[in-house]
Amino acid sequence: MLRIAICDDIVSICSELEDMILEFGQKNNQELTVEVFYRGEDILKYLNDGNSFDLIFLDIELGKLDGVEIGRIIREELEDYITKIIYISAKGHYDRQLFDVQPLHFLQKPLEKEKVFKDISLAIKILDRTNNYFMFKLSHETHKLPIKDIIYFESIDKQIKLVGVDETIYFYDNLYRVLDQVFKFRFIQTHRSYIVNYDHISIVKYNEFIMINGDVIPISQGRRKKIRNIQMLYEKEVL
Repeated sequence: MLRIAICDDIVSICSELEDMILEFGQKNNQELTVEVFYRGEDILKYLNDGNSFDLIFLDIELGKLDGVEIGRIIREELEDYITKIIYISAKGHYDRQLFDVQPLHFLQKPLEKEKVFKDISLAIKILDRTNNYFMFKLSHETHKLPIKDIIYFESIDKQIKLVGVDETIYFYDNLYRVLDQVFKFRFIQTHRSYIVNYDHISIVKYNEFIMINGDVIPISQGRRKKIRNIQMLYEKEVL
């Protein structure tokens, strides 16, 4: 079941978008629910009450509490880096600060059905990916951890330090075998000792990444150009 929210202060936009989403569900045999909010305060209250969504269509130009601030609160205060956010706006240009919210995409009004369908399909594909697991051995037993819960890996001597959202785990392996498992899930090797989850990067600097938990991960000089190219590819996904 795909849980989708719409937050826009224009009733007609909400109605039009809801119809498109429901039509997508019918045409693609996709089970989904849609909740509509006309104020930023209302969707935040709903989220603060313990509810969640897989995907939020969020208007940038709301009232007192605009879409940029709502996105920031979802990411930084609610610490939700999994919900996908698609910004919608009547404007054709966007402030770079919106990228701090890590949106999936931007849609310009008037909304086009084909683009809405394409973005829902992309969200489903990415969310499906988050259901994958990383497998590792610990004390001769096989364990698994959801890919989405891994922030980064660090190689320390013959051990791998796995830093997750909720825990840190040490196990014996090498970074090359780890990379074989995770490279297709937007993990980047930044250094001979580090592999990071791109979806858990908070701040990008020239020679380092700052992760969502505050840890600083170095980017080796020899890998900088390749990493910049990968970043450009990922950013194109949301432009």
